[in-house]
Amino acid sequence: MKKWGRNMGLVAIIFLFIMGCLSLGYSSDTEEKVAIVCFSEGKAWLTEPGERERSEINLFDWIKIGTVIQTELEAKVVIAFSTGDRYELRGKTKATVGQEGFISSSGTLNKLESVPVMPQIAAISQEASPGSRLGGIRLRGPKGSISKFYPSKGTTLLAEEAVLTFEPIYGVKKYKVEIKDEWGNKIFSIETGSTKIATYPSVLKSGANYSWKVWILEKREPSILSEAVFSTVSEENTRARNAFKAQAYQSKDGIKLLLLAQLDMALGLWKEACETLNDALALFPDNEEIKSAMFQIGCK
Repeated sequence: MKKWGRNMGLVAIIFLFIMGCLSLGYSSDTEEKVAIVCFSEGKAWLTEPGERERSEINLFDWIKIGTVIQTELEAKVVIAFSTGDRYELRGKTKATVGQEGFISSSGTLNKLESVPVMPQIAAISQEASPGSRLGGIRLRGPKGSISKFYPSKGTTLLAEEAVLTFEPIYGVKKYKVEIKDEWGNKIFSIETGSTKIATYPSVLKSGANYSWKVWILEKREPSILSEAVFSTVSEENTRARNAFKAQAYQSKDGIKLLLLAQLDMALGLWKEACETLNDALALFPDNEEIKSAMFQIGCK
């Protein structure tokens, strides 16, 4: 009896282990985000797996497997999957998200031209954790405060197109700007009256970390006004981003511009994202979702 009891206990443990594995496997599948909303206009809703309540769809929402998307009359939503496939939902449409596309649908669902760079956009968006707002940092110094100190923590630059900016201080005519690498070596220094500083090529390297400082040069001894840290986009991501940018602008496809903006946000290129969103808004001037995205990341 004791032996039988031990065997039953072992069977129970094995059963619980298998059920736990199955449960974990199911959870990981349903939690996986496989698509993004890259255009939204009109009334549209999503219901996530296991949820009864639906919520409004927003531009740049990431969508889980099993999510049900519904669009109302005169609405238009474009979904891009991590595989690169894109679909347009129009009018009264309902569709369920699968691993690589929609697994069921009713209404008007059109497949659009694919976006080969989407796997990289998805990977970068899942892994990157840049700052949440453009120009959101305020650093205080001896002469008060400075806003829009850019770049700062959580922000990145493209190494070959690096421009540093900050808000001018009233009455100050001359500043000193200095950049150091992550080992503390000074790699750039300039005295200027401008608050927009473009570095020359080869000063910054791709995929590296830096710090920069600004001094006021109108006292016997220079006074530090502000300082911040930033990083540069890796060479691989820069190439992918620049190639997709060229493609998006050449195609004059406003929805591709929105995907480019999402890629820039994921990379921490907040100024570039704002510029691209502004260009997309010129194509869709009445789109409230684009306006909302611009407001949320601090675009002017």
